Amino acid sequence: MKQILQIVILLIIFSCNKIEVSKTEVEAVDKVLQFYGGQVNHSIGFKIANGKKANYFELQVSKSYLLNNDIKYLTEQAGNIAYIFYTNLKDEKSNYNEIRVKIDLDNGPSQEYNFSTTELKEIEELYPEIEKTNNFIRDADYKSLIRDADYKSLATQNGEIGVTENSLKNVFDQRKSEFGNIKQIQNQGFSFHKSEYRGDFINVKEVILFDKNAEDMILSYDRKTKKLIAIH
Repeated sequence: MKQILQIVILLIIFSCNKIEVSKTEVEAVDKVLQFYGGQVNHSIGFKIANGKKANYFELQVSKSYLLNNDIKYLTEQAGNIAYIFYTNLKDEKSNYNEIRVKIDLDNGPSQEYNFSTTELKEIEELYPEIEKTNNFIRDADYKSLIRDADYKSLATQNGEIGVTENSLKNVFDQRKSEFGNIKQIQNQGFSFHKSEYRGDFINVKEVILFDKNAEDMILSYDRKTKKLIAIH
């Protein structure tokens, strides 16, 4: 039986010291550094697979306090690194097909992630919906949040389906009574998922900064409808 082999030729991975990066790329890398601290190295390269060339930009992040203390959500954080860089490329987004992220932990193996620019564009297009959800939460407008979401599928962490305005209000009121008012909601990345029940969806990882504490929050959106389907 004949086997058809796919030959993927990696031509050259160029060091950033050998390829001149644009001013925009430098500024985009700086945005990642401002968010994560530590050290950010970068390289530019391309690969040829099935006769097609794909350009990529790789970011290697190390010595980051945030990443070393959020290992549970490392995939989402990697997505955030790629997203910060991609969105700050501005008119140079089309220069790359892929953004690669390598995270070096102080105590643990390095982790590598690849994000196509098509995926990053999808997140960019979803962002207005994320901001809308955040505004509803900040304004305690849970009625509008539910009306804007896929109400029949909307679920909370305990699996409650078809959550009500009062149930959401109770969850956030409890947090506010314990930790104070919401000062800020910060986006910290995304991950793609698929399940038999929900189909294709995106988890958006955020941090709610209260007066006295910070808490993680995951918002789940349907990839087709862009509707909110879960909060946990």
